[in-house]
Amino acid sequence: MIRRTLFGLIVISLFSAGVEAAELVNLKQAERFALERNLNLKASDYDARASEALVRKGYGIYDPRALAEFAEGQSRDSSNSLTLAEVEVETRAFGLSLGQLFPTGAELVAGFANNRSRTAGSFNIPTYRSEASLSLTQPLMQGFGQLFTEQQILFAVQDRHIAVQELRAQAFDLLTRVRDSYYDILRYRDNLKYRETSVALAQKILEENRLRVKAGVLPPIEILEAEVGLTQRERELLDAQRAYQDALDQLAVLLNYPQGVEVGDDELLAHELQANVETGFQAALSKRPDLQQRHREIEKLDVERAVNRNLLLPAVDLTALYARNGTGEEFSDSLDSMGSDDLNDWNIGLTLSYPLGNREARNELLKTELRIKGQQARLQQFREEVRNEIRAAVRLLDVNHKKIEVSRRGRELSEEKLRTLLKRKDVGLATTRDVLEGEDDLARAQTDQIASLADYNQSVTEYLRVSGLLLEAEGVYFIGLPDPEGEKPLLEMQKQ
Repeated sequence: MIRRTLFGLIVISLFSAGVEAAELVNLKQAERFALERNLNLKASDYDARASEALVRKGYGIYDPRALAEFAEGQSRDSSNSLTLAEVEVETRAFGLSLGQLFPTGAELVAGFANNRSRTAGSFNIPTYRSEASLSLTQPLMQGFGQLFTEQQILFAVQDRHIAVQELRAQAFDLLTRVRDSYYDILRYRDNLKYRETSVALAQKILEENRLRVKAGVLPPIEILEAEVGLTQRERELLDAQRAYQDALDQLAVLLNYPQGVEVGDDELLAHELQANVETGFQAALSKRPDLQQRHREIEKLDVERAVNRNLLLPAVDLTALYARNGTGEEFSDSLDSMGSDDLNDWNIGLTLSYPLGNREARNELLKTELRIKGQQARLQQFREEVRNEIRAAVRLLDVNHKKIEVSRRGRELSEEKLRTLLKRKDVGLATTRDVLEGEDDLARAQTDQIASLADYNQSVTEYLRVSGLLLEAEGVYFIGLPDPEGEKPLLEMQKQ
């Protein structure tokens, strides 16, 4: 009796240590909490937001660029006169400019410059020269066009798409692990309940055997048989308790709940799912994040190929300049002169540059084309692997569904056999060993049925994962493009 009490205290202490202050969750709540709290998913969320910041940074090429310059100096030199007198010139210059890049690759610069010079001599009068200018440089062949100008932006956009798909991949993996962990918990919980019933039955048999031995109806060996059977079942109960607590801890880590979690009274049920290889494959082509990442990598290489093709062209740049000049003994005089005097500068021309042979550009293009072919080959191979994964998932789903019925019939048969053995034992036609063996058979049948239900639900998750339908099936959607300055999670689960 003392032994029974000590064992009960051990089981109770193990159980209470696992559930103290635990969060009670069902499957949908576990999925929601995981999306909201899992740290790995948060890290991928931050990565996606950082990729959007990189896209916004790329558009900084269109920000006007202001430039201010100031310099002051002095120079001494010999004059050209016969006396070779030393000439001292003091200079002061400042300038302001504003440049703007356009999608065509053109750069327009508006500027103002003023130079002050004073030559030491008899008069020592400073001279001011001012200039207002407008210059344009437009690539006509190499470097022309929006694609070339915005190439870094386009690369960043593809990287953002890849980061978003990585976030989706993390969500797929997280929900898969949460669902598998949850069904493992239900599996171990139901097994734990049965193990508790098994221990109670073994205790009952032991007490009955003691009374019958005392009454002289059974030999003493029957007490030993019952005690061994009870000890074995107590050990199995402890193993079941440990497995259950380990599964709860695993789910708590996924949900980032250090205080632990506990599940409710959800039953292990087999919900029908219509699975088809071709339908699943077509869904995977458009919804699986790993496939979408590979497509984005190829699109990124397509941009690189277009840029490298442009680099094969000669660099032909159109340049144009117009300037208004003014001079005077005072700064204001130079400004007035700019408006009144006809001191204009202008020029327009072409600049041609081309490396003979151009091996660098040709081989860059060749390298990119070969990389594209390599990625396309890998993509095609991966598509076949995805199709094979879906076939395997459909087969596993079908097999596990059939196992449910087989295991149910096996449990019913074992229950009936145990009932018969208990009745036979009551009239002395069956031994304690027979009953305990019958109970072992029922334990295996019960475990098989629980396992078949859990395995079927996990195979449903696997089919939804490999076909790319898991997020959609669980009502998880993106709420918009990543916002580096926002706080709201990018993934949201619809409320049921």
